[in-house]
Amino acid sequence: MLHRHSAHNEAVARIGWCVAERRIGVITGEVGAGKTVAVRAALAALDRSRHTVIYLPDPTVGVRGIHHRIVASLGGQPLTHHATLAPRPPTRSPPNRQNADAPQSWSSRRPTCSATTN
Repeated sequence: MLHRHSAHNEAVARIGWCVAERRIGVITGEVGAGKTVAVRAALAALDRSRHTVIYLPDPTVGVRGIHHRIVASLGGQPLTHHATLAPRPPTRSPPNRQNADAPQSWSSRRPTCSATTN
């Protein structure tokens, strides 16, 4: 049987406020303090057809793991191990108008993409 003490009621009320205000909440506390019980009590009052609950029981997965879990829970395909390509700059700058007669020693190729830049 659950004893609804004041700290439990306050936690449930704060979770309800986060839901009503569309805010993100973080619940922390010692092992056995009643965090999971408070969350379950607050979620029991929600209309599951209007809310998506994402439960992250192990925050030690890091930021990337948390993002992955959120995206997957919302039906998306998490992107993993994708390099972001940056355009490769030309090897040298083109001559300016003052040096218009200077020999063309810069690369005139079209820009390419590379995972690393020089």
